[in-house]
Amino acid sequence: MKTAACLAGLSGLLGFLFSAGPVLGQAPGVPIVRDRGEQFATLVDKANELRETGELLSMEAVLKQLDRRRCELKLPEPFSQKLADREIWQRAHDAHVRVGWHYLCKKCDKWHQNLAGGYFITADGVVATCHHVVAPSDDLREGYLVAAQEDGTLLPVAEVLASDELSDTCIVRVKLTGPVKPLPLNRVVYPGDAAWCYSDPLGRSSYFSKGMVNRFFELRRRGKGTPRMDVSTDWAPGSSGAAVLDECGNAIGHVSEISTPGGRSRAGTNRTAAASSPMITFHYAARAADVIALVKPGTDQ
Repeated sequence: MKTAACLAGLSGLLGFLFSAGPVLGQAPGVPIVRDRGEQFATLVDKANELRETGELLSMEAVLKQLDRRRCELKLPEPFSQKLADREIWQRAHDAHVRVGWHYLCKKCDKWHQNLAGGYFITADGVVATCHHVVAPSDDLREGYLVAAQEDGTLLPVAEVLASDELSDTCIVRVKLTGPVKPLPLNRVVYPGDAAWCYSDPLGRSSYFSKGMVNRFFELRRRGKGTPRMDVSTDWAPGSSGAAVLDECGNAIGHVSEISTPGGRSRAGTNRTAAASSPMITFHYAARAADVIALVKPGTDQ
């Protein structure tokens, strides 16, 4: 009898809960993302359709355009109002765009995609990302530069506007299908400032992390020095080019690479690191100032 009464009570409670409406595991409008699967296969199919109609930017064209060092843009003014963390997530989500290659490798005849990160910096489709994301690797037999929005919309890259290998910065223009919300660039940054990043580390889609700016330092590459920003925000292979945001929702830089002292490191976070047992992982970001430096004087904020 007691068991029957308990079951009846449970049945009544469940009936009340479901009659009151759905039980939500997250706030309204917050998506449940998929790490791998149908969405990515669909992107490959869409890219193949555009490739066949000649709408994609080829590897050969990209290699020629990577020599461009400056472009003319009107960048939006930085935001000045502090936001809640969830509002920063919304800004990062809205501005995020995946950038990378639709390609044939040298081992098979199947089309692949390798997409990293990027972020809109103007409302008319200009995107900032890493130089190493846009520069084609030796693995490509044939390739086309593409971009994709969070909703799975494939955006052909129209051209490379400017790029610099040493600072690991690149600006491209994509062909839009609708309005976008860009991130202003803020170069007034101090160690200790909070920092957020929205990216796809190790194939984990739409991962949002919070940390702080640790320091600014000179990174040596082939005998040359370039400024970098150390950030404690989490990222990993696959995050390259994703924006690093401040408390007002401005981009203060973007993911460039990781360094794992105690183990072997790989430049470029969209390249798989060798197995190691590091004592600490350093997260290097290209600065917003380095992106602004690709814009001709007099056209930035």
